[in-house]
Amino acid sequence: MAKSMPDTRPDPKRLALLLAALIATAPFAIDTYLPAIPAMAADFGTATHAVEVSISTFLIGFALGQLIGGPLSDRVGRRPVALGGLVIYIVTSAIITGVDSAATLNVMRFVQAIGGGFALVVVGASVRDLYEGKEAAKMFALIAVIMMIAPLAAPTVGSVLLVWFNWQAIFVLLIVYGSLMLGVVWFRMPETTRLRPHYAGPTRRVWWTYLEVLRTRRAVGFMLTHTGASAVMFSFLTDSPFMYIDFFGVSPAQFPYLFGANVLVIVVCNRLNTPLLKRLELHQILKIAAAIQLAAVIGLFLAINVFEPSLYSVVPMVMISVGMIGLTAPSATASFMQFFPHIGGTATALMGTIQFATGAVAGMVIGHFHDGTLLPVTLSMLGFGIFANVMVHFIAEARPSEITANLHETRSTEAAG
Repeated sequence: MAKSMPDTRPDPKRLALLLAALIATAPFAIDTYLPAIPAMAADFGTATHAVEVSISTFLIGFALGQLIGGPLSDRVGRRPVALGGLVIYIVTSAIITGVDSAATLNVMRFVQAIGGGFALVVVGASVRDLYEGKEAAKMFALIAVIMMIAPLAAPTVGSVLLVWFNWQAIFVLLIVYGSLMLGVVWFRMPETTRLRPHYAGPTRRVWWTYLEVLRTRRAVGFMLTHTGASAVMFSFLTDSPFMYIDFFGVSPAQFPYLFGANVLVIVVCNRLNTPLLKRLELHQILKIAAAIQLAAVIGLFLAINVFEPSLYSVVPMVMISVGMIGLTAPSATASFMQFFPHIGGTATALMGTIQFATGAVAGMVIGHFHDGTLLPVTLSMLGFGIFANVMVHFIAEARPSEITANLHETRSTEAAG
């Protein structure tokens, strides 16, 4: 009589803590310096929006890092890619402390983000190596709620550093955090590809696995829904210093509290995932969350562009619009990833690339059409909110037979290579 195989997977809570800390390199790199953008612009002798472009360049580099790092992690493993990315992240953070212009900052933020993309892409792939379906969604939710400590704390940390030091101190903090994570990954992160067969085809066929992902219609639908919902958040993120500090006159010291309110809603929504998963399917949660987000974005658009804008009407609408990502992200990601058990790195990379590239383009478009009002940012948020809802209503529940068929096709492709 065959004995059941022991569960060799690492402890979920410890793994979630490690992966959340790794993925937090991104929000630390983005959110910590948001309160410092006006000060950096003054130091460089340029406009605030010239420095805000560095947010978009970071998102582009982040997308590229995932595009390269995903297939690479399927080929060589998750740990080497994460370690290499952290080294890039640390070195460029050190270089940024010495930049003296917005143009140089943008270039180095782009390179820094490539390293961050390497680190991020292994997180989703590692979860896919170990978990499936609702179990994966719960793991993503657990990672997310731990990770949310970073964007909640980051602007406050940045503001405190600005009180006592100059803006360069923020990037010194990134050096310290990146170095800490380098040690943690080196000593504590397991190589999850050992627990699941991974891509073993020839190198020349690695990039063709992207085509396999794009040919899976329902998976693409989940991916684009997540992209639209995330772009609502990225649109706000790009213009948030102007919205709160310049337009509404909020001080840099108060900014972290308004920004942190969004993160608190994300955490609350994220924690709702576990009880909702007991009653609803992943795609049902996604539809409900996307609809609530759209309603809030419509309210925000009207509050700013039709009525007299005030913080009392704008902040709650922003909180709901951004906070819904706590529900949409785990459901969309788990629904998407269940189609690709053997190319988790590639699938994660494509999803992250499209998500962050879209956010970068949104930020650049908002900057290009900036006219001193909040119309560009609210119009962008409204457009992406509509897009997410259109996409989610073209999505049907992923049937096991389709996932199995896709798995067989992937194996056939590897064998043919």
